[in-house]
Amino acid sequence: SALVDVGALEVSISREQPRVEGKVDVNSLLVGESSVSVKSKLDVLSGIRLRETYESATVLGREVELPAFAKYSRELYVTYVDEDLLIVRDGSGVPELLVRKEKIFTRNWGSEPTTVDDVLAPGEEED
Repeated sequence: SALVDVGALEVSISREQPRVEGKVDVNSLLVGESSVSVKSKLDVLSGIRLRETYESATVLGREVELPAFAKYSRELYVTYVDEDLLIVRDGSGVPELLVRKEKIFTRNWGSEPTTVDDVLAPGEEED
């Protein structure tokens, strides 16, 4: 039985800012069970570069906006991405592997275009 047990880190990325939330469950002898989370902005700098800036932290159920001097910021470089896996590296080259737990959104953007749809102007019909 340790003084503090820290659970696995769970990272959530959403479409609205702050886009990233990192959260861990903590169990300590002094406080009992709790969670600690950090929210950060994620800005796109290029097709492979991102900037993460910490905005706020929640400890013991209380959210605190971070003052300017404590807003840690780092650039991330996407080295691999697919539908289930994201690998980024920070400026020092240390990799972070993120695996998708679940998809909250559905991938339904309408029907796929046919070759005829690609060639014809809108409103034009095939002969």
